[in-house]
Parts: sequence; structure tokens; C-alpha cells
Amino acid sequence: MNKQAEKVISLLEPIEITHTGVIDIIVSDSADAGCADFVQSTPGARLCHLPEWTKMVESLFGHRGHYLVARKNGTIYGILPLVQIRSRLFGNRMISQPFSDYGGPLVKTPAALDALYQRAFVLATQYGCESIEFRNTTAISHNLHLRNDKISMYLPLASEPEEVWKGLRPQIRNRIRKAEKFGVTIINGHREMLDEFYRIWTIRMHQLGTPCYPIKLFRGIMETFADNSRIFLAIKDGTTMAVLFVYTFNDCVHTRWGGALREYDSIDPNYLLNWSAIEFYCRVGMKWFDFGRSTVGSSQHTFKKRWGAQTLQLNWQYWIRPGHELCVPQQDSIKYKKKVEMWKKLPLWTTRLIGPHISRNLP
Repeated sequence: MNKQAEKVISLLEPIEITHTGVIDIIVSDSADAGCADFVQSTPGARLCHLPEWTKMVESLFGHRGHYLVARKNGTIYGILPLVQIRSRLFGNRMISQPFSDYGGPLVKTPAALDALYQRAFVLATQYGCESIEFRNTTAISHNLHLRNDKISMYLPLASEPEEVWKGLRPQIRNRIRKAEKFGVTIINGHREMLDEFYRIWTIRMHQLGTPCYPIKLFRGIMETFADNSRIFLAIKDGTTMAVLFVYTFNDCVHTRWGGALREYDSIDPNYLLNWSAIEFYCRVGMKWFDFGRSTVGSSQHTFKKRWGAQTLQLNWQYWIRPGHELCVPQQDSIKYKKKVEMWKKLPLWTTRLIGPHISRNLP
């Protein structure tokens, strides 16, 4: 890993915590402006740590949000956003944070961390939750179940796109040029492109055998974080081939949702699509490009490695209520693969109809 990449990855890690005195915990469902300021200024923070993310999820899906704030003498030392998800199919649990690859606590002191975790356990017990899922990047030294089969991939950006271009493998540059030679063009915009993004994205999710999120999630992000979100489309002769939904936070570009239709794989529209987004955000001053979450060793992981992206380990940790067991889908299990194949065989219109009802409880 080069020095620039090491610097980028270090900035993505949570702040080193220092010791302080007793912390008082305030549980607030309507966090004040100081919480947003704390998140904005704390290393390791993501968009989902802002109070507005929790409020958005509550408003869109009716899930119950809890925004824990650790204070000492009025000063914020840590926050922990939580959302309670209740489902007949999937049980009663809390997640920090749903509809995001990230979450967990943001703290400045060990005392704040301990206080927030203990308060979360009390809340989960109070509301009858079977588990809490903390989507941490750095594992916390509590007695929690650890899942580390997922990673994120980050590419350092530069003020001049040419600097990033020079660092790409010849294979990547050739595929970008190939898409251009075939006449693929990239356009970007906002809510006016949402319907087209969702149409293509749901087709791709059907091809993968994955229930799609409802369109209101993407609309909610674009309305709540209008200045942070953008859509990119790859088009040839009026036909959309690939799509990318992007949002930014603290100089980082996050690309959690996107995909290219299989029938156009031979002309590589996805490579030009990602390069165009990278080029765009270099020019507006972003510092790094998050390709999103992947399973280690998957085809998605391989695609992102080709760009020279650096690995950021995701350490998702779970508190499990005594007397209960953790149920995490195992993607390599025969049972899981059968469900995927069954979903692929359903008509597209059916997956668009029932997928959002399933995925709202599997965020």
C-alpha cells in the first residue's frame, strides 16, 4: 500500500480515544444540532451517523429510532444511532445503521463507548429485541459476536483526474476506452433520473436473485441529502445499460447501489460509468471513492481490486440476548442458494411488487 492510500485509510478509521471521567447518557429521539456538528467533525463518521439518517428511516418505514448521546458537562463525547426493526419473519432486533454499510458508535473516550453500549443493551432488553447489530469498521473489545466476512474498497482520489488515471491498470483503462469506442456515454443528475435508475437497478437485482429496496428509500435519500446525492447513467443509443447511485460525506464518495445489465457486459459500460463518477468527484474535490461493501473473494471484490482500491475491513458485531441465537444468512449455504435461484425464476413484476416488503426488514 502506498503512502497516499495509507493516509486515506487512516482517515477512515475511528478517532483514537482518550480517558476521561464519568459520562452521563442522554437518550434523545430528536437530537439537537450539536449532534450533527459532532458527527461532521469526528473521524470515522459516515452519513448514516447523522440524526437525519435515523429520522429518514423512521419516516419512510415506520421503524423506531433511538439516538443515544453521551455527554459530560454538556459536551458531547459520543453518539450511537440505533433503529429497531420488528418483523414476523425476521424477528425483533436493533441495527446501527440500517440501509448502510456502516454504523456503530462514534466516541472520543472509552467511558463514552462503555456507557453507550450499556445503554443500548438496556434498551434492547426493554423493547424485547433478540439482538443488536453494530456495523463497525473497527472491532470493539466487548464480548460481542464478530462477523468479518465483509469488506469495503476505497480508491484514493486526486484533484486532477489524470493522476488517478495514470495509476489505473492498463486493463482498466482499455475497458474504459472500449466502452467509449462503442458509443457509451455517461449522464448524471438528481431526482429526474430516479425512475430510470430504479428500473435498471431492479432488473439487475432480479438477475442476482436479491429482493430490491423500495424506490422510496432512494427518493428519501435524495430529498433528505439533496446536496450529497447524485445518479449516474450509462447510455447507448437511448438505452440505459448501467446505473450508479452515489452520495457523499466528509470528502468521501459512497457508491452502495449500482449495476450493469448482463446483456451489455461485452462492451463494459460499468467501467466507464465508475470512471466517469471518479472523474466527476475528483474535479469537485473529493478525497476518496468508496466502491461499497463486498464479500471477500466474490466477483464484486475482484472487480473493485482491479481498480487498485484498498481494503477496509468491516467488523460487524452482535449483542445477542441471553437465551437466543444469532441468525445471519450464510451465502454459501445450500438453503440460501436455493432461495436465490427461486427468486431469479419469479417474474420481474412480482419481485418489484413483493421485494420492497421483504427488504424493508432486511436493511
